[in-house]
Amino acid sequence: MPTFLRALISAVLLIVATSAHGQTWPSRTIKLIVPSGPGLAMDIMGRLLAERLSPALGQTVYVENMPGASGFIGAQAVARAAPDGHTFLFAPASALTSNLFLFKSIPYNPDRDFTPVAMISDRGPFLFSVNPSLPVNTLPELIAHAKANPGKLSYAVDASSGFGLVAAQLMVKRAGIDVVQVPYKSTPQASQDTVSGVTQFMISSVPVVTGLAAEGKLRRIAITTDKPFPGLEDIAPVADVLPGYKVDGWFAILAPAGTPEPIVARMNREIDAIVRQPEMVQRMLRFGLGTSGAGTPQSAAEFIKREQEMWAGLVKELDLKAQ
Repeated sequence: MPTFLRALISAVLLIVATSAHGQTWPSRTIKLIVPSGPGLAMDIMGRLLAERLSPALGQTVYVENMPGASGFIGAQAVARAAPDGHTFLFAPASALTSNLFLFKSIPYNPDRDFTPVAMISDRGPFLFSVNPSLPVNTLPELIAHAKANPGKLSYAVDASSGFGLVAAQLMVKRAGIDVVQVPYKSTPQASQDTVSGVTQFMISSVPVVTGLAAEGKLRRIAITTDKPFPGLEDIAPVADVLPGYKVDGWFAILAPAGTPEPIVARMNREIDAIVRQPEMVQRMLRFGLGTSGAGTPQSAAEFIKREQEMWAGLVKELDLKAQ
């Protein structure tokens, strides 16, 4: 048989086999691995997605929590799973960006071991909030006050959040202020000490301070997105004062590398329809998450690549060392 004919037949058989994957999938329950404990924002978002995917796909989609080790355990489990479309990862930004640079080694390769499927949220900003007794209402005023009182102000940050640590350090460095970083083991501890005045300001995710701000116990003065955030338009972006500043969290759905394209495409379409539902958009906003839809698998991959490049620059700028 001529080489060309053999190649043509092989190509046709591959197309038929790949198409068959998409037509018979899913053939059993689908596992969505969430690398956090139950009850946290990532877990709740994962469960909301799973609930809506189940009827759309005609099979039960369930969440399996795999917390710990900065998301390593959950990510590694998906990286090692069979690429048959029955295991997916609800991936936080850290699993694909900051972990690469803040740890000397990780048990998976973000570029080699996964296939990007869809974006869930492409914006998840942090907020700078101050104790109301501090005589500042804006970030420029905080910077001016810090410069007038070098070394006298301290800020609280949850040390378990690589994103929060970097977001705060980046603002401090670019603003050129001398303040003391106070790392905490948990966000509730950090917020409580800022409310009580032990620390004068803090950085946190949006929902952490929503109630405290409403009660007048904290004052939100800046947000880490590069443009106003829906529902928080009265809080100015840090970039208004420090041009080019932007630190956003986000979430994406990943499959094991080698998952057939028709399965990835179907999952992408279903997720896009879900994250565009008005109810889902509002639920995400309450968690401080914004979405532009699922995008395409290719655009998700490109987004992740840009974020990795941005993090490489931030790590170099701040001279951060892998632990």
